Amino acid sequence: MKKILPKTAVIELTSRCNHACIFCSCPWEYNLDYKNTELPKETWFEVIKNYIENGVKHITFTGGEPLMREDVIDIVKYAKSQGISVGLISNGRKIDDDFLLKIKDLDILLSISVPGIETFKDHTGVDNIDHVLNLFKACKNLGIKTVANIAVTKKNLPELYENISFPLINGASYVLLNRFLPGGRGMFNKEFLLTNDEINQMLDIAEEVLERAGMQGHVGTELPYCIIKDPDKYKRIHVGTKCSAVKMFFVTDPSGYIKVCNHSPERICKWNELDKLINHSTWNRYKQSDYIPTMCKDCKNLDKCDGGCREAARVNYGKIDSPDPCLFCKNN
Repeated sequence: MKKILPKTAVIELTSRCNHACIFCSCPWEYNLDYKNTELPKETWFEVIKNYIENGVKHITFTGGEPLMREDVIDIVKYAKSQGISVGLISNGRKIDDDFLLKIKDLDILLSISVPGIETFKDHTGVDNIDHVLNLFKACKNLGIKTVANIAVTKKNLPELYENISFPLINGASYVLLNRFLPGGRGMFNKEFLLTNDEINQMLDIAEEVLERAGMQGHVGTELPYCIIKDPDKYKRIHVGTKCSAVKMFFVTDPSGYIKVCNHSPERICKWNELDKLINHSTWNRYKQSDYIPTMCKDCKNLDKCDGGCREAARVNYGKIDSPDPCLFCKNN
């Protein structure tokens, strides 16, 4: 059988969440017509089996907040039983010692959101930073690998050094930075978008902290190559400039609809209609990288760059070949 899916599937188990993050890009937080039902556990088992048969080697479970589902452990365990690697992204609020003990022997990569230290409540609406930092410590003691997932905004940039350092000190084994991109609830909070100078400041701070800690990290959402002032200086923080949607990963929403990535509001087809992917225009445009902005097509570095985040461009400006929002964000 031809393997038609990318190796990584991101599964949004639920749209429910117990945080109200100002940077949340989930499409249902902006468009109230984007209605989600949640597939039952048994159907998610079928989804996972189908995806593995069609080429998936890794699944990351997210939401919303996946722990809002009481059966999340059952779903995670089923995925692990199929012989693939598994990740789980959580805000940490519902994670307790009992949950950690249940997953400690499953070899799961646990990614915990920590968008600020002093500004944690400003970003999430919940005063939960002490609990989150203690989770990194508890996971380290149990041998659970963790990622500090940091959404970087204009509000938390001044404390980014501490924001990266504290999770590492408490036991995080890796750092994932995501620059704030308007989408979902973030569409109402565009004032927190980083300027290009601030993006470079973000990279410099991350490189410094990771160098001192002897650790590694990466930027999760691709950057336009042209805004990076010195691309060769970063040895600890990996800076991606090519879009990996459809080529490396895809997303399934809580209702079982496939999307090209988590930023995208467009539902391509249902999880059991994979034959429709082959001729779907959006899927193929991503697969063939047929989405370069007009303003970028004569760039000498086009072989290194896709012009930034294509879905953030579409959400903000209407087309996937629109410019990345940061290209319109003037430096102060």
